[in-house]
Amino acid sequence: MKIVTDSAVDLPEEMFEQYGIERMPLLINFGTESLRSGIDILPEEFYRRLVASHDNLPTTSQPSAGDFADLYRRVGETDQDIVSLHISSGLSGTINSAAQAAKQCPELNVTLIDTKTLSAAEGFQVVAAAQAIRRGWSLEKLKQRVQEVADQTEIFFTLDTLYYLQKGGRIGRVQALAGALLNLKPVITVDKGPGTYIRAGSARSIPKALVIIADLVKEKVKERPAWVHVLHTNALEAAQSLSERIATLLPNAKLTLGQIVPVLGVHTGPGCVGAVCGPLDVLDD
Repeated sequence: MKIVTDSAVDLPEEMFEQYGIERMPLLINFGTESLRSGIDILPEEFYRRLVASHDNLPTTSQPSAGDFADLYRRVGETDQDIVSLHISSGLSGTINSAAQAAKQCPELNVTLIDTKTLSAAEGFQVVAAAQAIRRGWSLEKLKQRVQEVADQTEIFFTLDTLYYLQKGGRIGRVQALAGALLNLKPVITVDKGPGTYIRAGSARSIPKALVIIADLVKEKVKERPAWVHVLHTNALEAAQSLSERIATLLPNAKLTLGQIVPVLGVHTGPGCVGAVCGPLDVLDD
């Protein structure tokens, strides 16, 4: 079996190479210019352009079914069994394109998994699936393992501004306006039922929001061995502060740190900081 995912996944780059994971790029559109996230534009350049485009923000779009079908057929030249895991259907139509593509490739055995989340929380499920394949597990055992990891994984993040979420249609204008007027920094997570954003708390400043995130991670992990991946959009100092606080609360956790992929940064804007926590054995090979 072979793993296919999308470029809404945040993971250390070496893990994609380690497990031979294929990624379908999601698209970022600056006017009529369409760029493949993570391929045609990397985080540093993207965030520079995003700030410069403040009054005329880029948009995102899902890959076409044809693009997915081309990828499936290429992968299918060596592996006819494909497990395709994607960003939450509550946040993107990407998995719909994948489903249409699977119907166009009846010669392949494509199993679709809606992760009901995004970023590194999606990535943890992707790695769990890749490990199951490496261990020679059956498809049913793989799906069971992915669900176990999904159940044990949470994502929490805060935003410097709600402007980008509101512009991207991920949060209502009234909610964004209320947050701006009160100068609140929301702490957001994902409801695993519909796979959509919900508020987990709020604070008067980013440092206070980071305290909430660290406490939520601690509450989720408890005393279990954990992997915590800290993420940010052009906010390294705040991300390091969050990482240090989590390290104090969870001294035995494995901590990694990275930038959020550009296609997600369209909707968060710069100044987003968060953490994904999950079982430590996702890192075991």
